[in-house]
Amino acid sequence: MPLHTSGHAVGALTSAFVATFVAAGAASAAGTPPSVIAMSQKAKGDTVSITYAYMPKDGVLAIYSLNSSGKPGATPIGKVELKAGDHRDIKVKLDTAPKPGMQLEAILESSGGKPRPFEDSGAPALETFKVL
Repeated sequence: MPLHTSGHAVGALTSAFVATFVAAGAASAAGTPPSVIAMSQKAKGDTVSITYAYMPKDGVLAIYSLNSSGKPGATPIGKVELKAGDHRDIKVKLDTAPKPGMQLEAILESSGGKPRPFEDSGAPALETFKVL
């Protein structure tokens, strides 16, 4: 036997479903950890490209050069301000053109005051990549 419902009941059910879906999406976005993806690449002049970044709050995507021990320098060699949310194919202008073989690190940091890395499970949100 077919189920018969009024248009009002279907509309109310649809509205409730959409509201639940939107609320769930907002909750999962609020709990999304910071993340960054960078691939080894040839620099385009003094610019590198970061594949993806998710910022939980407004902040900075900073690029540091790594020394021979794999430690980042004290100050970034390039940075770009990012709003909270998803970002793709981010171009970051560096102070000077990187040389092939250089190891770089992309770190997501808070903005204002002394920058602090955003953390995911207690570790800084960062990605190391090489200039080809």
